[in-house]
Amino acid sequence: MNEVLTAMNPNESTTQYDESFRKVQNLTWLPWVGQRFSERPPRQRLLVVGESYYYTGDTPEHTREAWLNNRQAAREVASQNLVNHEWKNKTLDTISKLLFKTNKIDEIDCPRLWGDSAYYNFVQRPMDWNHGDPERPAPNDYVAGWGVFEDVVRIIQPSQCLFIGVEAAKHFNLGSVVCTQQVGRTWARAAKLEVAGTTTKLIFVQHLGKFFSWSKWHDCLQAQHPGFMNWLGAESYAINRNAESLAGMIALPAPTPP
Repeated sequence: MNEVLTAMNPNESTTQYDESFRKVQNLTWLPWVGQRFSERPPRQRLLVVGESYYYTGDTPEHTREAWLNNRQAAREVASQNLVNHEWKNKTLDTISKLLFKTNKIDEIDCPRLWGDSAYYNFVQRPMDWNHGDPERPAPNDYVAGWGVFEDVVRIIQPSQCLFIGVEAAKHFNLGSVVCTQQVGRTWARAAKLEVAGTTTKLIFVQHLGKFFSWSKWHDCLQAQHPGFMNWLGAESYAINRNAESLAGMIALPAPTPP
């Protein structure tokens, strides 16, 4: 029997959940879900939750509308930055540093990591960067965000959700939040969410922007969530440069005798 094999494209999110995503009220942007996410063991599925997107430009209202009308925007950001690093963003660039305690993004196999993982932003409206001080999400944004989050979790069933920032935890209305460890001036937080008979662990760290120490927060994750960090580390997302160099040397053709 002939079988047609379809290669997975690491630059694209899977669309297998889209029918359900499109039914979620107030979900502006379709989440990035890696091509292999659904094949992961049920207790080894990572969803990273960012906070918000900002719009800029000479015509901010036009740019804002463009963001609102592009349901693929979150996936485009994930593909361009998280997978391919086509442009720099301190927050997004620091995710790999936090998880694997490395200062060099190219030491992580990002196409593989994000092919196994999911990503979306908690606040589902774009923030204004241009008008005075950058806009911050309002309390209502976080309250609405928890309703969207619960539906996203119900659909893709992640085992761990890593929140980039602790503000959402201050408005958690689906259970209780525990402060676990203080790092600098910020308390790490944790919670659990029971949805459709599945328990998802919620992990909150300081926002990955200014004054963030990815080394100290990595150690915090190791101390407070060893099970999560152990399975993540066991996946060998780190690229072995020595092995690559050796393979390159072995692959070189033998010199032609004079």
